[in-house]
Amino acid sequence: MHPAILLAIHLPDGVVHAQWCLVGFAGMAIMLAMGAWRIRDEEIPRVAILTAVFFVAAQIHVPLPVSSAHLLLNGLVGVILGRRAGLAIPLGLALQMALFQHGGWTTLGVNACVMGIPAILAGLLFGGLCRLPWVRRPWFRGILVFTSMAVFIVSLVYCVSLLVSNPLNGAGTLHTEWANSVAFHPATVAATGAMALLAVWVEQRLENAPEFPLGLLMGETAVLATVLLNGVVLLFGSTDQANWRSLVLLVFVIHLPLAVIEGMVLGFLVGFLVRVKPEMLGWTSSENSKCTAKSPL
Repeated sequence: MHPAILLAIHLPDGVVHAQWCLVGFAGMAIMLAMGAWRIRDEEIPRVAILTAVFFVAAQIHVPLPVSSAHLLLNGLVGVILGRRAGLAIPLGLALQMALFQHGGWTTLGVNACVMGIPAILAGLLFGGLCRLPWVRRPWFRGILVFTSMAVFIVSLVYCVSLLVSNPLNGAGTLHTEWANSVAFHPATVAATGAMALLAVWVEQRLENAPEFPLGLLMGETAVLATVLLNGVVLLFGSTDQANWRSLVLLVFVIHLPLAVIEGMVLGFLVGFLVRVKPEMLGWTSSENSKCTAKSPL
């Protein structure tokens, strides 16, 4: 199997051990049960629309030298649907497999967990943060932008350092000493802080919607968590673990810009929905920053 196939996050048949596939299907069954529990008729159209959005996102590819990466948008699904994302994502993945051969039937459960768990967690985190009384305050928005930028830079430096300091064939022990010294060197930390502060200043100068940083953090976190779970499966559950280590690091680096793109998309969308249809996000109205009692779970 050509390693480039795995750059798009969808794990194909034959890559994951049977035990992991069974665990994946069990996890997908739990997500489906959670998503379908006490679903109301008026929620079904929303789930259908977000399933379609998630399905179509896989067709938007960003060309790369060895393959391509596509939008995930599982953070968007999780923020809007909450636990109902457990319905939308497995269905979307099944349609992608049936119509475009993205992924595999035996790995459908694993892929659903890899993309569905971050989506549900994004919904939980969004539901918790939007209830904070200071969510629209400039200082809190600055913290969210600072965190998003800092996580992006540290992840980039650390993964690139690991790629440079370890053999590309993936053989032997993963050496992290040099990557740790580079990523957490005082100069790197200072540069990261300066760039994160610059991002805060730029975001405030652009006068985005007050909810933009919240969506930015959710979109970025969902993508990073998805790539991380995908890497865990390849490193510990694949049939050829020794050869996937460098690939896992490469996939993470490739998807870092995608994490920022999806964060910005979700940031603008959250700001828009709060003003035109706040009930979709659990906001009581566009005039205040409080969420309703609706829980993502």
